[in-house]
Amino acid sequence: MFTSTGLLERVFSMTTINYVLQKNWPKLAWVCVVNRSAQCADLFHGPLVEIAENWAVEAVWDGGFECGDFDKADLIFGSGVRRRGEQLIFVSSATGIDRLWYCEIDGHIYISNSLPGLLKVADLSLDENYPNYVSDLFTVESRGLNSYKESIPSSGTDINIVYFKNIVWNEGQLVLVDKPDLFPSVKSYKDYETYLLEAAERMGANARSAKRSHGIEMIAGLSSGYDSVAATVVAQAAGCTKTFSIVNSSSLWRGSDSGEKIATYLNVQCQTYRQEPKAYRNEVTVWAGSGGSGGRNLSIFEYPQPLSLFFSGGYGDTVWERKQQGLAEAVGDFEEMMCEFRLVTGLFMTLVPWWGIRHAAEIQKISLLEEMKPWTLNTDYDRPIARRLGERAGVPRELFGVRKKDTASNTPFWWPSTSEAHESFNLFLKNLGMKPYSKFKVFLLKEFNKFLKLFNSNVLFFMSNNKKWRPWLTSPVRPLLFIWANTHLKDRYYND
Repeated sequence: MFTSTGLLERVFSMTTINYVLQKNWPKLAWVCVVNRSAQCADLFHGPLVEIAENWAVEAVWDGGFECGDFDKADLIFGSGVRRRGEQLIFVSSATGIDRLWYCEIDGHIYISNSLPGLLKVADLSLDENYPNYVSDLFTVESRGLNSYKESIPSSGTDINIVYFKNIVWNEGQLVLVDKPDLFPSVKSYKDYETYLLEAAERMGANARSAKRSHGIEMIAGLSSGYDSVAATVVAQAAGCTKTFSIVNSSSLWRGSDSGEKIATYLNVQCQTYRQEPKAYRNEVTVWAGSGGSGGRNLSIFEYPQPLSLFFSGGYGDTVWERKQQGLAEAVGDFEEMMCEFRLVTGLFMTLVPWWGIRHAAEIQKISLLEEMKPWTLNTDYDRPIARRLGERAGVPRELFGVRKKDTASNTPFWWPSTSEAHESFNLFLKNLGMKPYSKFKVFLLKEFNKFLKLFNSNVLFFMSNNKKWRPWLTSPVRPLLFIWANTHLKDRYYND
């Protein structure tokens, strides 16, 4: 069992953080235990977390690395713990796809970037009889960053969830605080472009810092869509020269989504992949992030080791879409909620359109400016900001942003695809007294539910009844996937 040095020390100021290396943990995981009565903290951490006297971090941000001022950054991707005087500041990622977890038990406060890590160290379990974990977590997308359900139940106390805020421990209290807001005023495209490129330059310098103990390589996702092309252009300003691309669309009739040809115009390398279930890596970790089937397409890439920074165009459909105006509350994205996957893989994820998200309404107005008309198509798929970034970088108009395609891994019937994950989930069901599913049964259920969804989308849609009839949502195993995945990771990775 994990123990805290705070049980042995009786001091009444936060004099030290005791760092405890856990060599067998996921590379970037950490769990901090604060002893309320002794006012000291133990930080258990994986082998690639960067450690300094007054801070620990697994992140890239738009500032100098050696200063460790990630708590003062509004663009940080990853997480960390910063001590300032008597305060401990727990810093979350500046995205809607990553989070911190915390709870208190018997005078000890547990804060972590990993749910299975917190479960292990705090000696908790998820409640196998609670059916709403996935729907609770989905509220960050269905409601938003200010309105999501802020806790989930466990075998003991509730576990709190924090997105896009920092947690400050000071004078015996935990307080949630907003991240600094350093976004400049943007009144024109040039203002916004300058912001993106200069932020990327600073981020690249941070990632390449010689003061880091572990090297970071940068990668961008590239497709034939608007957002990935624009995000790759921004990533180039950080020094990124490599891209990944998925060649096959999830839809049978929309054709290839490959960005390989576009890469030649941007002068970047492009490694292509096919989105196939057998190619999923560390699949259990993806299910542990959201409990849903989305996001597994991002697991097929061979991310550079030991660490990599991935630039995504996610959320461009909101911030850069011309018809989207006046965003009041940002939402998370279940399709890129790779929380536990990235800790195991050694990955930092940044969504370029998300930068400056608290000023999204101001950014959205740029698409309507007179100066943006040369890059406006007046179609249902129209993102002038992304198009201008791509075309000014040399990409021909006809090569990107023509037709929206999809490379997602969503399936209506949720079930693990790889043999390891399939067998692990079946064992979990067996331990619950449920009958395991054969691979043939899973295949039939997937195909049948795929047909039902097509029927729902293409027939019932025109009868306005499609939202009332979704039989795939009633699968008895659907609520168990999140519980299974996090239990699996807790037992596999987080050992004494």
